[in-house]
Formats: sequence, structure tokens, C-alpha cells
Amino acid sequence: MTTKEFPTCDVLSTITGILMGPIGGVYEVLNFMTGESVFTHQIPRISREATPVVLKLHPQLEATITEAEQVTQGNYLTWLATWEERYGKTITVPQMTIAEHERIDALSELAEKVSPDKIVVVSP
Repeated sequence: MTTKEFPTCDVLSTITGILMGPIGGVYEVLNFMTGESVFTHQIPRISREATPVVLKLHPQLEATITEAEQVTQGNYLTWLATWEERYGKTITVPQMTIAEHERIDALSELAEKVSPDKIVVVSP
């Protein structure tokens, strides 16, 4: 199993859906876990796939799912400090297997969410 350490705020943002740091951290976690370049509209689906994978490796993180319901803009730093004290400054996550992650073409997935005539592909 290939694993990598990420800042606690990024891993917990990914599995709780509560952003506790820059959004780039969630992209980094999910890009590593999937081996893909995740697009913004894919984050919710892939986070739902990633959560049980992370919890399987770190079952003690289950408590954060419930506790995250109490996080607000005014107290997230206090919660983050609590979680970093409890779990450390970093959390190791594994890459997902083909059984754990469904690879869907990003543009095809976007076309399922919005009208294809609203999709503008920009190439360098």
C-alpha cells in the first residue's frame, strides 16, 4: 500500500467536508489518493469515496466526523488545534484502489451536472 503524509487540516477537511485550510490541500490529498488531477466539481464525490478509505487506516478519526458538525467560522482554529493535539500535525493517507475509486472523465462528469453547451474548455 502506497501512503503519504498530509497536514491534518487537509485530511480532515477532505473527510469532514468542513474546510479548515486552503482548498489546495484538499486537491493535494485527493490527487494523491486517486492518482488523478481532480477537478472542483469532483471533490464531493471523491471525498465520499476517500472517507471510508482514510477511516479504515485511521478508525480513531471517526470522532471528527461527528465533532465537525460543531465547527463554525469562529471556532475552527480551536477545533483544528484540538485535532492536531489528538492526531498530530500530519495524517497518513493511502492511495485508493480501483475497487475504492470510480474513475470518471472530468468533462463527462461535468456534463452530467450542467448543460454541455455551458462547458467551455480552455487549452493552453
